[in-house]
Amino acid sequence: MGSFGGAVRIAGALLGVLFAGTALAEPAPVLPVEYFAHQPVMSDVDLSPDGSHVAFLAPVSGRQHLVVRKLPITPGEKPAIIGPSDAEILGFDWISNERLLLRILATEKVSTSSGRVPLRFTRTVSISRDLQEMKVLLQRPPDNGYWLQHTPILQFIDDEHVLAEFPTEDGPWPGVVRLNVLTGNYTRVRRPIRNVVSYIPDPTGEIRIAETYHDKEVESRYLRRAPGGDFELMLKDKLLEKDGGYGILGFDASGQNLYVTSRHEGDRSAIYRYDMASDQMMEKVADDPRFDVNSAIVQRGAVVAIAWTDDLPRRKWLDPAVQKLQDALDKVVPDSREVILDMAADGNLALVASYSMSAPTTYRLFDRRTKEFALFGDTYPAITQDVVSPRQPISFKATDGTEIPGYLTLPVGVEGRNLPFIIMPHGGPFSRDDGEFDVMAQFLANRGYGVFQPNFRGSTGYGSAFNEAGERQWGGLMQDDVTDAAKWVVSQGIADGARMCILGWSYGGYAALMAAVKTPDLFKCAVATAPVANMERLYDEFRNSTFKNLNRGLYFGDNPDALLPISPYHQADKIKIPVLLIHGDLDYQAHVAHSRDMERALKRAGKPVEYIEIEGMDHSPLVTAQRKTVFEAWERFLKAHIGG
Repeated sequence: MGSFGGAVRIAGALLGVLFAGTALAEPAPVLPVEYFAHQPVMSDVDLSPDGSHVAFLAPVSGRQHLVVRKLPITPGEKPAIIGPSDAEILGFDWISNERLLLRILATEKVSTSSGRVPLRFTRTVSISRDLQEMKVLLQRPPDNGYWLQHTPILQFIDDEHVLAEFPTEDGPWPGVVRLNVLTGNYTRVRRPIRNVVSYIPDPTGEIRIAETYHDKEVESRYLRRAPGGDFELMLKDKLLEKDGGYGILGFDASGQNLYVTSRHEGDRSAIYRYDMASDQMMEKVADDPRFDVNSAIVQRGAVVAIAWTDDLPRRKWLDPAVQKLQDALDKVVPDSREVILDMAADGNLALVASYSMSAPTTYRLFDRRTKEFALFGDTYPAITQDVVSPRQPISFKATDGTEIPGYLTLPVGVEGRNLPFIIMPHGGPFSRDDGEFDVMAQFLANRGYGVFQPNFRGSTGYGSAFNEAGERQWGGLMQDDVTDAAKWVVSQGIADGARMCILGWSYGGYAALMAAVKTPDLFKCAVATAPVANMERLYDEFRNSTFKNLNRGLYFGDNPDALLPISPYHQADKIKIPVLLIHGDLDYQAHVAHSRDMERALKRAGKPVEYIEIEGMDHSPLVTAQRKTVFEAWERFLKAHIGG
């Protein structure tokens, strides 16, 4: 890690376009691929505790840099900026007005009992606000088989100390340490608990809750600890059974009550207050009639807001004054939702994200003293609003009558009829698409394609019944919903059935390959980026996983013989259409061997296939050049097979 001499000048030019905009003619012109391939011009935006500075990540020469700007912004004043060296910057947190904690990731191939496989190594770095002085914290040797995707910082104690999870003994489970971010010294405050997944401290910094996972029973257990006592069982959650779906989010400011997510009163998760003294679930704090509500914003050990996503991100602040301000700001900007992300300690300055289904996310600052509500920056300033294709939430009926939600994106300035079309199922599979600006859908729409992203059964956010309907349905019901989505857009006259392709990433890539197997005459081509392709390989990959039984239970059960019919690799001879495979050679989540296997199987069967392997890429691109390679390959392949 180190600063780059010319980086400040480059970042200054980059940040200068945050406020630029040009009028564009209709229909929208084809924009350079670089406009879509780079990371957001600003992301992970955060105020210092006193509101005197704002920090964010910004791409410079294709890699994320940390930028710190003094407020209010003075024309000509250069921000402080630092870039990566041998690893990529993932994010950061302010620990005080003078210091930040930086999270850095490197993926490398390491020799293991399973051969050479990609593993993710992380660092936590303490860095001064001027980005001139830094210290690497909690360096862990990679010789005990224990690697974390990140070092969880559990709580900020004061301007110099945090609580962090760290493996203080041999074995796979972390303990808790009190870490000095200036010196790097730490003391152990909690020995590891067997099978621990996470710890939850109260606002005083006392570790009061621990979550453990037991794969034999496929069960999460929440343990609580009375002051001065030991941990005892509090709640159980059978993850593959239809129980209450409990999850502990954190403490209230008093430390006497918890905020808990549960679906004990219905199909959708809601947030409740839990009284620890009486062991009673108390009043409902937040719910949504259509969507699950199951996450929280925690500051200094106390839950301060409830967060969830309907079509766009939503936040309910527990402080009525902050919520009132957010409601007022939301009325100021049309066609968007204003969400307060952070407030200065004195309450005078608020950082606000503006989310929209018809524009990239922007960030604004509201000053209570001056009543000024000003634009701070744009995530994709080169993609002006008149070029953005609005995302339309729609639903259709699957073959069995179930309502399947999704998002439709159509090209700007053309009639939405008989379009060359892309069906783009999401990854996961237990995740979902929403109405936020989606750079992949926008790229495809800018190239003239209609795009539909169905949230097939198994998608999260729509209640337990909808989510659980996707369990053990790889290649089954989840795939059938994708098929029905394609048939629906054709039946509505939106898509030209003779010019339709399926494209996906991760599980979406699997769905693209499986569509080519199950419905070989429905699509004209299939694009699979970072896919799972060989289900026998995936089954074996779970063998040594801490969550082996959970993963197998969610994905395909305990019968290995049932894998072959739902494995694109084993069904390659059924594919008729051209296939494009793209994979990073350092993919940690879906090993590159899946695409290598699939390419060999297709070639053996005499099927048309193109394979692009991107050196140095993990499951998702962390640098602009990698995403640019992916997008350029998509554009060329799609144009060759369905026009556009």
